[in-house]
Amino acid sequence: MKWSRIATSLLLILMLMFPISSPSSIALGTYNQSMFDEGNQTTNDLNRSELLASLPVWSIGDSWTYAVSLDAVSLVEEAETIEGASLDILTGTATRTITAIYESSVNGSSPEYIVSTILGASGSGVFPQGPIDVSGNLLIGMAEVMRVRVSDLAIVHISRDFDIDFSAGPIQLDMADVIENTSYSPSYEFYDFPIRESDVHFLSLERSMTWDGDGLVSFPGDTVVNNTERETQPASRIESSQLSYPCPSESISIVEKASDGVLVEEHHYCADVKNDVYWYTEDVGLNGVKGTFNLLSFSPAGTTPGTQLAPEVIVELGLNDIGKELPLNVSVSTRSSDGSPTSRTIHLYTMDEVIESSTSDGELLLSINSTTLEDSTVSVSDWSSHAIIACIGHDPSSLTYTACGAAEITIQGSAMGALIRGETVSEIVNIIGDFSISTEQATRLIRL
Repeated sequence: MKWSRIATSLLLILMLMFPISSPSSIALGTYNQSMFDEGNQTTNDLNRSELLASLPVWSIGDSWTYAVSLDAVSLVEEAETIEGASLDILTGTATRTITAIYESSVNGSSPEYIVSTILGASGSGVFPQGPIDVSGNLLIGMAEVMRVRVSDLAIVHISRDFDIDFSAGPIQLDMADVIENTSYSPSYEFYDFPIRESDVHFLSLERSMTWDGDGLVSFPGDTVVNNTERETQPASRIESSQLSYPCPSESISIVEKASDGVLVEEHHYCADVKNDVYWYTEDVGLNGVKGTFNLLSFSPAGTTPGTQLAPEVIVELGLNDIGKELPLNVSVSTRSSDGSPTSRTIHLYTMDEVIESSTSDGELLLSINSTTLEDSTVSVSDWSSHAIIACIGHDPSSLTYTACGAAEITIQGSAMGALIRGETVSEIVNIIGDFSISTEQATRLIRL
């Protein structure tokens, strides 16, 4: 296993660090203490990298339109019924819109955005029809509904409805009408907000996929489950000259690779538009269609003619970098669409529970305890990253909210240290028994 390899490497390094014959006090302080020490610290004790981006808050009606390029060669390469077909790159547009905010249906720790995408793309291709090859256009239409956690933009579930047709004059081929469903366990947290300079994190995911439909292109009839380990490259800024869409605050590059080094995702995130200005994915859907997306426009909620500004929820924390199970002050302010304070019933997600509270003046102040809950992104520099979320406009019949606000919080400690500790503690005990090292050095090893 990957973690066993990491643990073994760490053991070798530790053995080299500690002189066997001398009891001199060589401390683990030469290491990054956050990798091992899970005790509570104050923010001033930490040496955090530069903050590049914080968790965005989306509003119902926010919309992004992208230019799309799809490499759908895998569709025809693996389709026995159209053997010999060829296909060029497909181009088109995709519009992604926040259509609703729902209560969480997973574990109650975060409400979920409902993100709807409409995509249309076309490209030329050649398809065999009996003894001749016919040139024409392949047309792909997709309607996607994605459930995304408010707390960290982790993807919970994706449902895609594809309609794929080939058109060549009088020849019309129904390539596929298929519904594809994808679930992740744990939820797929590509971003690890707050994003800091050179941040990296690790993910271990189980992805389950099903297909239901028919056509010339066939898909697996049974559920396909993939278990993958992924890691991101160090987060870094991108110069504006390299972007096709302006990002005054500078875009941030996040690259994710599988354990075998294959590129899985690359995103250029821009805080000014609260989303990516560019992204590449090895799987838009359809069991391996690759896609590239470049932002064309961003329309914040309420800026489209005939729509109103969304109400606003502002969440502020006394501290946003804190140890486990420590008191934390939270303030919430609510504003109507015209900006005036308003009385509201507020649902507050504290990471560990949901608190319902009412306010007569649109303001709420309370104290909670920080969580011990881990997240799914294993990191050297923190135990977990979460968000305190406040939502208003709850509809008990539809289980929806009209607006939410969020403030991210980093829980100090090291999830990486905990994993390494679990893998190595028994081996460390054996090392202590086998080698004559000092009591002080042994204590430091056990502290891992």
